[in-house]
Amino acid sequence: MADFNWYRNFLAVYRAGSVSGAARQRNLTQPAVSQQLAALESSVGEALFVRTPRGMRPTERGNALYTQTVESLDRLERISRGLKRDIAPRPLRLGTSPEYFQHGILPRIAGSALHLQVHFGDSRELHAQLELGALDAVVATQRPNSKSLETRALGEKRFYLVGAGRLRPPTSDRHAWLRAQDWVSYGADLPLIRRFWTAQLGSRFDGTLALTVPDLRAVRDAVSLGMGISILPDFLCQSALEAGALQQLYPSPDVAPVERWLIAYREIDADRAELGELLQALLEPLLEQSVLPIGAM
Repeated sequence: MADFNWYRNFLAVYRAGSVSGAARQRNLTQPAVSQQLAALESSVGEALFVRTPRGMRPTERGNALYTQTVESLDRLERISRGLKRDIAPRPLRLGTSPEYFQHGILPRIAGSALHLQVHFGDSRELHAQLELGALDAVVATQRPNSKSLETRALGEKRFYLVGAGRLRPPTSDRHAWLRAQDWVSYGADLPLIRRFWTAQLGSRFDGTLALTVPDLRAVRDAVSLGMGISILPDFLCQSALEAGALQQLYPSPDVAPVERWLIAYREIDADRAELGELLQALLEPLLEQSVLPIGAM
C-alpha cells in the first residue's frame, strides 16, 4: 500500500526538478527522498522521472500522476496548515530589492493590517528561498523557473538615461557628448549601460566610469549632484525628474527594454489570507486612484 508521504515527496521532486531541491523543501535527506520515490515507482510499476544533467524530467506516467494527485495533495496540505495555524497571524515573509520596497511597496502597504518580514537580495537567491519555503512572496522583474511558483503581474518598469538638472546637453551630436560624460553605475558589469552603448551608440562601452555604488538610490543622488550620468528605473527617479533635480538625456523607449514587475508565490499558498491581503494592498490602490501600475508612475 502506497504511503501518503511517497506522494508528497513525488510532488516536491516534480516541482523542484531535483531530489536535492525536494529534500530541502521537505526537510528530509536526499537518500530518504530517493528511497521513497523509488518505493512509489515500484508501486506504480513505471519510472516517474528520467534523470538528466539538468535534473529530474518527468516521464509521461509522471506527468499523468502529477495531474491526478496535485489538487488533492495541495488541498490536504492546506487543511494541515490550517490545523497548525497559531491564533496570532504569522508575518508574511517578503523578498524584494531595498530600492523598490522603499519606493514601490512601502507607500502601498502603509495603513494596512499586514505583518511583514522583509528580506533584500538578488532575484535568483530570493526565488530559491521562496521555493524552499524560507520566504512567502517575492516581488522582482525576473520570472522564476520553478513549476511550484505562480506569478502575477504588478506593472511595468521603464528606464531613463538621466543627468543632473543643471546639465546643458547639446542639441546636435548628442552621441559624441554622451561618450565624453562621466558615468555612474550600480555595478562594474554595467549591463544596461553596455546594452545602451551597443544599441544606440554603436560601440562597446569605452566611457569613464566615475563611480560604482551598489545602491540605486545612491546612484540617483550621485547623478543629481553632477557626478556623472546613468540609467535608472522610472520608479526611482520620477520625483527627481519632476522637481528638476534630474533630466532625461535620451528618449526613454530607446534606453532599455521594458521589464515587468511580478509577484511570485508558491502554488500551495495561493489561498493564504496574508498573501491575499498583500496582493490587495499592491493592486487595489491602483484601481481606486486610476493611476498606472507599480513602477510605471
